[in-house]
Amino acid sequence: MITYQSKNSWQRPLLIALIGSAVVGTGVWWFAGHSGPDATTQVSSAASEPMAATSSTVAPTTPALAVSTDPTILSDGRPSDFTPGVWSALDKAMKSKPQLKPEVDKVLSYMRFQRSFEQWQSLEDARDAQQRHQLAQSLLNQMPDRLAKGEFSLSEALMMTTVLLSDLEPDEKKREQQVEEWGKKMAFAAPQPTDDAQVQAEQKKVEDLRILPGLLTEGPNPDPAKVQQALEERSRLSR
Repeated sequence: MITYQSKNSWQRPLLIALIGSAVVGTGVWWFAGHSGPDATTQVSSAASEPMAATSSTVAPTTPALAVSTDPTILSDGRPSDFTPGVWSALDKAMKSKPQLKPEVDKVLSYMRFQRSFEQWQSLEDARDAQQRHQLAQSLLNQMPDRLAKGEFSLSEALMMTTVLLSDLEPDEKKREQQVEEWGKKMAFAAPQPTDDAQVQAEQKKVEDLRILPGLLTEGPNPDPAKVQQALEERSRLSR
């Protein structure tokens, strides 16, 4: 799992820090014409933040394309791709309040997506371009739904889409057209507010939804009480 080396590491999607100058140019081109002043601000504030890999929350995984398959459910109910400590904290919260299970499923899905992107990044210089492109396409196809779920803001989702398309489409003009098309898909999947206050409120909600993944990456044995509290808050925000 990749997180930023900062206290608020899960409050921005990991991949914005991976964007090279050429890709940023394409993204800013889109935002300048379609998303208003909020979009370019996020690029400049996050692009230079350092990142570090951590394995405290996830169990070892098989090669990149295997992330698209369902994990094995072990005898204790733990998904095989998460560590015992993390699952124990989540499981205790669900046993105490079973209505939180849907929120747990959302958190696990979000963290798997983040991990999949990390694996795609690790294939940047791999000889097997087909494998990398298949994973990039899989991630790209998920973006409208993940935007609709509130996992990312629109400007974040568009930047992520631009990054993935930079790998899938080498021709700049074709890529810009595809960015345009994906932007329309995003806007249709999750219509966005235009009022500045509402935009800021939506961004704060996105950041608040990332608090629990942050707790789950702080160490091998997250505090069950804090995890349950964060789950309850996520459940409230998701209504």
